[in-house]
Amino acid sequence: KTSPNIFSKLGMAPSIAAATALTASLAASLLVLAAVRSRKGRPCPESESDGRAAGGYESVIGNTPLVRLPAVSSLLPDGVSIYLKMESGNPGGTGKDRAARSMVLDAERRGTLPPPLAPSRPGEGGGTIGTSGPGSGAASKWNGKARSDESTSDTVPPDCIPPEMHAAILTALRNTRTHGIIIEGTSGSTGISLASLACTRGHGTVVVMPDDQSSQKSDLLRRLGCGVLVVRNCGISNPGHYVNVARRVWEVLQVERRYDDSYLRMKSRSGAEVKGDGGRQAPRLIRAAFMDQFENLSNVMSHYTATGPEIRDQLDGRVDAFVMSSGTGGTIVGVGACLKEGWHRETKRRRKRTTTTGGTGRPEPRIVLVDPPGSSLYNRIKFGVAYASQQSERRLRRHRYDTLAEGIGLDRITANFALGCRPVDWDQVSFNELVRGADQGGQASSLQRRGGSGSIIDDALSITDQQAVVTAHSLLRHE
Repeated sequence: KTSPNIFSKLGMAPSIAAATALTASLAASLLVLAAVRSRKGRPCPESESDGRAAGGYESVIGNTPLVRLPAVSSLLPDGVSIYLKMESGNPGGTGKDRAARSMVLDAERRGTLPPPLAPSRPGEGGGTIGTSGPGSGAASKWNGKARSDESTSDTVPPDCIPPEMHAAILTALRNTRTHGIIIEGTSGSTGISLASLACTRGHGTVVVMPDDQSSQKSDLLRRLGCGVLVVRNCGISNPGHYVNVARRVWEVLQVERRYDDSYLRMKSRSGAEVKGDGGRQAPRLIRAAFMDQFENLSNVMSHYTATGPEIRDQLDGRVDAFVMSSGTGGTIVGVGACLKEGWHRETKRRRKRTTTTGGTGRPEPRIVLVDPPGSSLYNRIKFGVAYASQQSERRLRRHRYDTLAEGIGLDRITANFALGCRPVDWDQVSFNELVRGADQGGQASSLQRRGGSGSIIDDALSITDQQAVVTAHSLLRHE
């Protein structure tokens, strides 16, 4: 709970606060041991929205502890306290579990993914795999046996499909139990959350990630049954960027029918009953969904509806500042929108109750972005230009951002982050309206420009790796 002008009061406070936010995950493993507490409180709005019994991986996402940092807080005047939201308490170890759950549930509701696997008792089979859509009720069976001149080896990829991509797709096909495939381009953490959810819901997963991430991430993904494709790190304008390659995997599964043949052969060999249309061609079974976390607004909504309310309730509404880094922008914008919209709503009610008093209570919460070296988000918030000198083609390095931090910082403005950059008039629009407008073709821009009093993200700090490392060591030693 920091006062809104706390950064101007303290000499090194911007570095301390920013490095604390950036390196929270490093200290989380120790802090969480001392902060285990009951997971009472509000249930997640999505916890049972898919109709399945509560339990499993999804049921322990969210309601993470909020931990006060006494040593850091003792440096600040006026009884100000700094708190750490322990997102390492999620089953996947990060807050990406929240966005992953929201995106998967949304894809299942829209029908781009099939319904989740019905829970079965130990020893029971997985049931029948059937086609979806018109004509899927046909009782005839496709036996999965093709003539020798029609059959090709699953190990030989179709034309124009790289062998590594082919192998990743086959891995996902072997592990899906719903004929659904989740596809995502990620630096790793979101992929781990998606793969974990896919295990409980029965879907297969293909993850494309850049080659500058830790090998532990790709190792864990493979152990979760995920098809992993590692590509060279490059800019988003390059077709080889990991997000663009993930989209290419999704496109391949939309048009390449040979993967339906491969999938049916796998299931036939395992003895699963497969319904088809009685023809010689394999039925269309595979349903693939590209999560697209950077542009998928289910991401930001997961934090607006769950993470933000948790923080607000845990501090009884007394939140003066929220400091965080950004990857997709979903968390900082979603939490910031929740805190600011709630403050404006409460202020409006207070004015109606006390029309004779001049004060309006606590100041509006400040939302502050922390950006690592090489990212352009700091310049976008401070100067309105999404560019950093490290992105110059003359200076561009193999590891694009040249920073120790993984999964944060970006060289472009995503749909999630863009919602936090323009003025918003909270008296006229809600965040739900902004998201619906953006989801329906970009109307959010016009809604946000209508006499807005200020953007969701107020300010930005750029810090060095050295500041982050020093602060992380200090947290581990003193907190």
